[in-house]
Amino acid sequence: MEEFDFLIIGSGFGGSVSACRLAQKGYSVAILEKGRDYKDEDFPKSNWNVKRFLWAPLLKCFGIQSISVLKNLMVLHGVGVGGGSLVYANTLLRPEDDVLRNLPWPKSFKGGQELDRHYHMAEKMLGVTENIFLEENDEEIRSLSKSLGCEHTFKPTQVGVLMRERLGENVSDPYFDGDGPARTTCTKCGGCMIGCRVGAKNTLVKNYLFFARKWGTKVFADTHAYKINPSAEGFTISTKRPGRILFKNKREFKAKRIILSAGVMGTIDLLFRNRDHFKTLPNISTNLGHNIRTNGESLVGATSFETHRELSRGIAIGAQIKPDKQTKIEGVRYPVGSDFMKLLTIPLTPSANRLKRPFLMIGKFLGSSLRFIPILFKGNWANSSVILLVMQSVDTKLKFHFKRSFFHGFSKGLVGDLGNETMETSIPVAQEAAQIVARNIKGMPLNCSVEAGLGSIATAHILGGAIIGDEAESSVVNERNEVHGYPGLYVCDASIIPGNLAVNPSLTITALAEKFSAGFKNKNNDIENREIRFSN
Repeated sequence: MEEFDFLIIGSGFGGSVSACRLAQKGYSVAILEKGRDYKDEDFPKSNWNVKRFLWAPLLKCFGIQSISVLKNLMVLHGVGVGGGSLVYANTLLRPEDDVLRNLPWPKSFKGGQELDRHYHMAEKMLGVTENIFLEENDEEIRSLSKSLGCEHTFKPTQVGVLMRERLGENVSDPYFDGDGPARTTCTKCGGCMIGCRVGAKNTLVKNYLFFARKWGTKVFADTHAYKINPSAEGFTISTKRPGRILFKNKREFKAKRIILSAGVMGTIDLLFRNRDHFKTLPNISTNLGHNIRTNGESLVGATSFETHRELSRGIAIGAQIKPDKQTKIEGVRYPVGSDFMKLLTIPLTPSANRLKRPFLMIGKFLGSSLRFIPILFKGNWANSSVILLVMQSVDTKLKFHFKRSFFHGFSKGLVGDLGNETMETSIPVAQEAAQIVARNIKGMPLNCSVEAGLGSIATAHILGGAIIGDEAESSVVNERNEVHGYPGLYVCDASIIPGNLAVNPSLTITALAEKFSAGFKNKNNDIENREIRFSN
């Protein structure tokens, strides 16, 4: 087996940044990614191409969108070389200062102030810019802001997309002084969340991963890590190919140090599996799986009965508003013809406690079926729909356990547990917003998640479970991202975030990874030509 200085499990915002910076410092680095390595032209033209859109290996679907359904929780997350950057909505926002400051960071973070310079570097690397395309979908968000009395809060989103007035223009690298890949400008097709075939989206493949590979990082796609064996020399990782029989596809890797960057769903599962099932990491903190948070989300929307709408035109999330201090609403779109996600929608269900909501959902469905069934069979659903992502800075949380469950075919896996927490699945302002948009576009208000209708939580922004902290008694990793009690085993992804950010978390994960990587010295002093220069 080839041995590496660092083996990184997962290639999302934590893993790709770590790989880039450690390779830049002269270390030998490898990335294990369970998903496929997609080129721009490999992405599906529509999310009806489920084999290239959805991740379900047992069904031979090896796409970039994974939907994990647990008890009390449904999570949308990305898979593939580039992780969540392949399927996320480009949105790169810093949390509000007071939100960041009030999170329980380690003391050395100085209330989040230590992250400022790392946010700045992340913004440069990811090419953060303000959306210049305000299309029909975004104007509906502006109209919504007027109805909610918060028009002064309307603004375009900060995104990682190459946007110019000339659409679909092929250009030489515009970000890294000519050292990066050639690019194509945005065409406003709205395809950001099914995989950008144009090449305008600043996925990690175009920046951090590009330089990581340039400096020697090896990427092993289609490689699912499941077992971690520590030894005096480092670690051995056992892997398999997703969707294949284990004993026919086993492969092992060795490394001096391991970085877990598989996102909350991957990292927490891996830690639980090795602590409680394989018992190779038996001393991991009992805090593992605690303090799981979402962004206080509700996914609602509306679909118009009219046929002349062009609500798909633009970028995935183009505008945002703040109806009150703790709430942010963003308008979301899918491209023309990408109507698969309508299968998750139900008529808007009134607010109620979790026990009553399923009965209200059934009643609403029966009472609205004559209007809702035509929506389900509508041929241009995406182009006629506005999806509203509503996020709140409320600090509620749940736990993950590792046990047998119906949702895992009665094998062991993660199970969500709300305990005594009351996590809001129906936000009143979200309900009001969906009804306003439905009136404005002459359509029907919807819940964009069956789970929410059943009284469970749906999120695209899962956080925590292996939170960072000063004391082993209250956290899973220390201020250096190292798992308590296991030198050389690190976590660098959304799992370490100790609270609700109330914004899309990708930029924060990137900044945390920049900070983590900065803690390592150069392996040697003769590293040449490993500088990233930025274009003016």
